[in-house]
Amino acid sequence: MSDTSPAPRRRKPWIIAVPLILVVVFGLCWSALWVYASVRADGEIDAWIAREAKLGRVWSCKERKLGGFPFRFEILCREPTLATQGTGDALRITAARAHVVAQVWAPNHIVAEFDSPAKVEDLATGHVYGATWSLLQMSGIGTIDGVAQRFSLAVDNPAIQRAPGDAAETLFSAKHFEAHARRSPPASGAGPDGIDYAFGLVNGTNPTLGGGGVAGPIDLVLQGSVTAIDNLQPMSLSERIRAWAAANGTLKVDTFRLTTPKTALTANGALGVDPQGRVFGAVSIGFAGMDELTKALAQGGIISPEIASIANALALAGRPGDVAGRKGTTFSISLKEGAVQLGKVPVGIIPPLF
Repeated sequence: MSDTSPAPRRRKPWIIAVPLILVVVFGLCWSALWVYASVRADGEIDAWIAREAKLGRVWSCKERKLGGFPFRFEILCREPTLATQGTGDALRITAARAHVVAQVWAPNHIVAEFDSPAKVEDLATGHVYGATWSLLQMSGIGTIDGVAQRFSLAVDNPAIQRAPGDAAETLFSAKHFEAHARRSPPASGAGPDGIDYAFGLVNGTNPTLGGGGVAGPIDLVLQGSVTAIDNLQPMSLSERIRAWAAANGTLKVDTFRLTTPKTALTANGALGVDPQGRVFGAVSIGFAGMDELTKALAQGGIISPEIASIANALALAGRPGDVAGRKGTTFSISLKEGAVQLGKVPVGIIPPLF
């Protein structure tokens, strides 16, 4: 009897080979693209460093390596250093190491982590401070041409020492600090951009305040905006205020809340500076526990007894109200040509700022 079963079908090798070839080709193309993009990214970093140097901020690394293949770009920088060259705020800050990451599909979004400790040198006085933290992370988003749009900084357990490595002489410490800034175009569509800002501090401590009788840690929340502050070139404070006043800048405080276990301070309002350097605007302020605070500060020698008496008198002139969830006193202050008024009563003069 003859075998009538069908002959086995021959396998088509191209069914397996074609997908494999496509994968290999895609891998080669992606590798070439990553290498090209990494070279471009390295060049953009050099260009950004050059732009920053023209603005008085000099960034450098003792050693820089680029990696991260295949899906991101990574820069490892040993002993990153930032030196500012403006008059009045000349500093040199050096950390142990920086790790900078950007995804291939979002190269304009950069995230950086800095390793502790750091050394902070005041180039004007020659004094050197130390800084430590458990986590310091920065992130930024910019345009293709390198213009910053957003910036964030988050620090866990920051501390500043009187000298590097001298933990016994800690000038300031906290559980957490964060800062956020976002570029804000002018409402009129013309003129320099402004900045929306937000700051937060949790469990901040300072030996001077503690010695002055201000018991307990400090918590702080600050949010608002500043108009006409596009020029961030390092300069002295008086020069910066003068340039800001010439651009008709305004400082707006939407939320200011500072609390300790026994005291609280709140504020909101808007301020500006006229061409003669005189402050103008209006601010609403709230106090809770003011008498205890001023008494402790006066006993600690931080403020004079006369200043404490004036502060307590101002608190009595206010209205009872809620201050950060506590019973306190609120009042409004207006400023015109540097003159400070509580209601219609003059209470002092702020000297010109430049």
